Amino acid sequence: MNYEVRCSNVIVGFAIGTAAILAIIGGTLGRKAVEKIATALAMPSGMIWYVLTGLVLTAWISHQRKLAALLFVGWAMFSVAGNGIFVAWLVTTIEEPYVQIDPLQSEAYDVVVLLGGGTTIAANDRPQGNASGDRLILAAQLYHQGLAKRLICTGQRIESMDSVGIDPAQASSTVLQGLGVPESAIEQLGGRTTSEEMETLGKRFSDSGQRVGVVTSAWHLPRAMRLAIRNNFHPDPLPADFLSEPKRTLTTGETILSYIPSADSLHATTRVAKECLGMLVGR
Repeated sequence: MNYEVRCSNVIVGFAIGTAAILAIIGGTLGRKAVEKIATALAMPSGMIWYVLTGLVLTAWISHQRKLAALLFVGWAMFSVAGNGIFVAWLVTTIEEPYVQIDPLQSEAYDVVVLLGGGTTIAANDRPQGNASGDRLILAAQLYHQGLAKRLICTGQRIESMDSVGIDPAQASSTVLQGLGVPESAIEQLGGRTTSEEMETLGKRFSDSGQRVGVVTSAWHLPRAMRLAIRNNFHPDPLPADFLSEPKRTLTTGETILSYIPSADSLHATTRVAKECLGMLVGR
């Protein structure tokens, strides 16, 4: 049997096997479960994973072992980075120290610092909350419930990397005012990186005697607090924007779905990887 025929047979067999697996899932878990799994496979990340799986099998059965090994490495990395179960463990590990903290049950703060990163600029030039916009919601809640006398919004754009023209601090301030926080209660502070922000905050609050809290995403807090302490700044961590979820037992359908890489899982892995890299280089 020549190479082309062998490859064709593998591809056909793989497709038939996929259809059989989906049929079995449909028979045990129902039509809606099959629709969700098929939709996940049809998404860009799912389709890439599915094609990579087929290529690994094709190369192996065709006795192209070196190519199969190379493809398998790529498949394994992509599978792990996008695996929902692995990502859940990863984000839970990094956010776990802050799970028991409820900022809205804390004592009042003289100042609450809202780290930049929770906004973006919409196509109509209106500042809006992004995927980390819970930072802004929490900061507004703290103010309206009398738990924050003043808010400091941080963040300065890196001009060579940002053509929008609005600093994160300014964008956060605009959104907060839209949420009912008066401009007089908001201060804007620069800082192009978390490291620069904490250096500035350390110089200002290290010996101030004020009660200060820092609002940022739970997955960002380990690095932010480490940099704060390095600059003799000891605020209370006020976590927002958790990526982890309450502990629960996944259903069979959820377990199957979690093995198909998704954009959400890859995004979460990217965020955690960036935080780990930042801690590794001390930034």
